[in-house]
Amino acid sequence: MTDLFDYYNNNPVGIVDQNIWDDKVQQVMMNFQKGPTIYSPLIQWVNRSQETGALNSQWTELLEGDVNNDAIAIDAQYIPEPAGVDSRSRWLTTLRYGDKVQLSETSNIYQMWQMSGGRDWRGLLKGVLGNNVRRKLETLSRNAYLTGPKSFWTYPGTASDFSGLDSSTKFNLDIVNAWNLRLGNIGEPIIPGESASVKLVIVPPGVIYDFFTSLAGASANEAAMWRDAKIYGGGLQYEIGMYKNTRFVEVPNDNYGVNPAILYNCGNVQVQGEVSAAIARGDGSPDPASAKVDDVWYVGQKAVTHYITLKSGVDMSEFALNDQVTIHTVRTSDYGIVNGVDPLSGMTIVRRIVLIDVGNRRLSFDRPIMYPYATELTTGVYAYVTKGTHIAFNLVLGSAGGIKGNVNRPLKFYDPKPVDDFNSVWRYVWDIVAGWNVWEPSLFECHFTAVSLAKPGGIISPPAAESS
Repeated sequence: MTDLFDYYNNNPVGIVDQNIWDDKVQQVMMNFQKGPTIYSPLIQWVNRSQETGALNSQWTELLEGDVNNDAIAIDAQYIPEPAGVDSRSRWLTTLRYGDKVQLSETSNIYQMWQMSGGRDWRGLLKGVLGNNVRRKLETLSRNAYLTGPKSFWTYPGTASDFSGLDSSTKFNLDIVNAWNLRLGNIGEPIIPGESASVKLVIVPPGVIYDFFTSLAGASANEAAMWRDAKIYGGGLQYEIGMYKNTRFVEVPNDNYGVNPAILYNCGNVQVQGEVSAAIARGDGSPDPASAKVDDVWYVGQKAVTHYITLKSGVDMSEFALNDQVTIHTVRTSDYGIVNGVDPLSGMTIVRRIVLIDVGNRRLSFDRPIMYPYATELTTGVYAYVTKGTHIAFNLVLGSAGGIKGNVNRPLKFYDPKPVDDFNSVWRYVWDIVAGWNVWEPSLFECHFTAVSLAKPGGIISPPAAESS
């Protein structure tokens, strides 16, 4: 059973030993930069729940009957059947989301990290919390599109789910013609001031790489239809160009090379290992006292576990340095992969392998795992590590309004007073009661392809199809 103190004095990192100094170095500057927002601005927000006080809101719409254009008799005194009238409704639901950071005063007294010219770590944590809001709302906005009906999802070639994606089903030019037919025929333009026929597609860098590879093999007429954004000017942020009435926006990677437009390892599974020991916050990166990541970074703390251990039976030869693997607690078959990765789970994270200990079945990553995986999923299993085909999530928008957000209570920040004897534990918290809901699925399309990824000094190409 848990009590208040299981939550109250829960440090951001369980062990902080790299922030203790002997006045030998000048300072360590910490600077958390705000990242891009790609998916959040696409959401159309309403606040009906906030106005009514209801947790969820229902919209009802009149359905007009069909028109019977048959003639009636000249001497008819009655219309035999009146025109039909019916209704349909849709819902905007809400849930509560939030997060927190906290710090013990003791950790704030003797330490070298500096921000804004001072050593008070509280301002730094508030910056982390603000970035947490952006990242969480971005993820929820992206995931809203992935909750739409799968009957509207599309794939290249003959693929019908993630299991059919391989090296033969990367991004292809032909799909753009299909988007021009299916999307943008109703609703308001997705780009204000543009014609209603212009589409917007949001893709990861690997799709642009595959796109230009495909463009290089196209006919001269097809290739001439590409226009760089710098040519026509007035481009959107991260826009790189237009092809056949479709404007391409390339989603940037984060500071660690992870891209929100890629569903990592969500395709066919090459290897999946079971983590055999609980993972504490801060575990998983090499010992900074003896190893550097990429020959540059001394990562994480010293007095933590510098790897995760997999259960016996896993084929360690399937893992390679610089693989981007997924650590997760939820497995799903919803996307055509038996026991595959669930990209919607909040406990699904991506890490790059930088050390492999085959004999002890250990993996170390480019950065620590910052959330504990301490609950047994089955006996002796605390998480899964999966290496599989990476899937590009290409979000195509024909008109605005495909997803609506419902706000019951707007974003709030809290600065709770310490409650221990020394007033020593500082906490900063936020929450929001809101929901992301598919409103009109015909206004956007989720197009999934296999995708090429960058790695240090090379490229990770999609695997070839398995021979039957």
